[in-house]
Amino acid sequence: MKIDLNGNTKLSFFKDLYDDARANSDVLYEKLKQHLEQYKGSPKIDGSEVDASQVRNVTYELVESQVTSYLPNPSVSPKMWSEQNERNAKSIETLLQNKRNELPFEKLNDMDERFNPIYGGSVWLIEWDNSITTHNTVGDVRVSCLSPRRFTGQPSVYDVKDMEYCFIQFETTKEEIVRKYGVTFDVADEAENDDNADDKTATLYICYYKNDADKVCQYIWSGDTELSDIEDYFARKRYICKKCGKRKELCTCEKPDYELQDEDYEEVVRDIQRSDGSVIPAECEVIKDGQVVMETVKQQAVDETGQPIFDDSSGMLLPLLVDVQVPKMQPTKLPFYTPNILPIVIRKNTSEEDSLLGQSDCEFIRPQQQAINKIESRINEKLLGAGVYPIAPENAPIEYDNSIFKKVFRANQSNFKLFGKLDLQVDISRDIAQAERLYDQAKRILGITDSFQGQYDSSAQSGKAKQIQVQQAAGRLDSKRQMKNAAYAEIDQIIFQYFLAYADEPRPATYKDAQGRMQNRIFNRYDFIERDEAGEWYYNDEYLFSADASIDVDKQRELLWEENRKNFQQGAYGNPQLPQTLLIFWQNMEQAHYPWAHENVERIRDEIARQQELLLAQQRAAAAQQDLDKEKQNRTAYEAYLMSQINNGGQANGGQQ
Repeated sequence: MKIDLNGNTKLSFFKDLYDDARANSDVLYEKLKQHLEQYKGSPKIDGSEVDASQVRNVTYELVESQVTSYLPNPSVSPKMWSEQNERNAKSIETLLQNKRNELPFEKLNDMDERFNPIYGGSVWLIEWDNSITTHNTVGDVRVSCLSPRRFTGQPSVYDVKDMEYCFIQFETTKEEIVRKYGVTFDVADEAENDDNADDKTATLYICYYKNDADKVCQYIWSGDTELSDIEDYFARKRYICKKCGKRKELCTCEKPDYELQDEDYEEVVRDIQRSDGSVIPAECEVIKDGQVVMETVKQQAVDETGQPIFDDSSGMLLPLLVDVQVPKMQPTKLPFYTPNILPIVIRKNTSEEDSLLGQSDCEFIRPQQQAINKIESRINEKLLGAGVYPIAPENAPIEYDNSIFKKVFRANQSNFKLFGKLDLQVDISRDIAQAERLYDQAKRILGITDSFQGQYDSSAQSGKAKQIQVQQAAGRLDSKRQMKNAAYAEIDQIIFQYFLAYADEPRPATYKDAQGRMQNRIFNRYDFIERDEAGEWYYNDEYLFSADASIDVDKQRELLWEENRKNFQQGAYGNPQLPQTLLIFWQNMEQAHYPWAHENVERIRDEIARQQELLLAQQRAAAAQQDLDKEKQNRTAYEAYLMSQINNGGQANGGQQ
């Protein structure tokens, strides 16, 4: 994107750019507002100034019935297989799985599951925050799920990856502005306030854009105050003193003047140990045109046996030096990895042509919702106006203000000599039938059945039939699941690139092995550094990201338990009588979150260990008994041998006599 100021300030340029982009999407944002009001049960009727007196919020009911706590599991595989690439893929996958548990993905997913059917999509912002520190690490990812109403994209561009710029709008406190952007309180006070907020908060506008060099940049402002302007946002930054030219950490100037500069290379001062035991050396060979550059150096001459050769031609015994060709060495400089993508991921509800977001469920069932509101209002009016009312003569002194009768019909005494009653009850059965018909239409449009909602469904006569109905309903909604998986795969890829770019320290991650034991893996960005034939060091980021397409464990957990029991009973895990088979069964039940499965796993492990110790003790006792029996046999044989020798000796002496 080319920034053409034309004599204006950079702030005015971005404000005008935001206003133009927002104005081009006025229709979209009006629809988003309308969808949210519909979800919240707005009584407004399209084309009428009179609101509905009664709202049956079927939109809320159908949206909430689709909400699931299912979180896709990360899946990573290398584009080109090798043992090293496979190990790296597993370390990425384990790291991402840990981030699922570490970050508040459950809370984010709860918002995301409602944003999508309401608005047709949700916006995810993935950032690297250096302020997140521990005792051993600096920096970590920060993930946010935002309403599409806070996102403004480039007009007529429907994929974030193709955008030259986009905007994010959110609320924050002025103290956070001072703390994060390093401005004074006076500057923060000039920040823009939301109409519904107090004077302690401010509205921030963040623009991510690509410059002429196709580098991602960031510009932040609030009101008429510029807060941050960063060229090449993802590049490594360091502060350099303009006076001495040294880094901020090494500068000794009395009044330093620091300038923020990009840092392209990392100078390796000592050998770097990688996870597989290999080393990135502090010095590497110079390679030119694919060939190692050689140089001539003097070295000690040695004979065939490796003994040094000495020269005594000068009358002194000196080492003999000879010219030897060796590779020319240079200090190793590793480039920093730089992401080149906008840190925005949009999850679509279901795809729609020429649309930044997907299709909204609220939009498709709006006619049914409006018609139901009209009918429910009509039913309400009928019921409130109907009833049995008294009839009294015109001159009868009746006080009914404090009675249950709010209306009394007066009649001429010539026609009604006695008191009576008038029945004005109405028939609303047809109204109710039409409302239910419209409700069924809305459910069929979204592919939701009574079985899927957990309601009574007489068409399913058996448990298996009900399971099939639920699976069929889930099948119609599978498109939304796939869009969710795709969005999470993009999020995982951005998180991986952030750790590849900024995680200087190895990051530990834990996982459970096949035996259910906790193990450690280490994500080390140096494991991804390779050197090509031209001698250039580079990061191998060629990995494929996807989401585990397994079924929703949270919705079909009981089905998993039943299938696991059948597999166990049918011997799929081995002989059901063996404790090792029981251990496999309960480990699978633990993975499916069966109550008290972990305790059963521990008990069976203890029993297996006890049996192994008992078996070992029995083997030792048997071995000791065998040694005793063998020793006894040897002793018996030796005694028999001695007796035979004595007998043979006695017979010999008797013969001599």
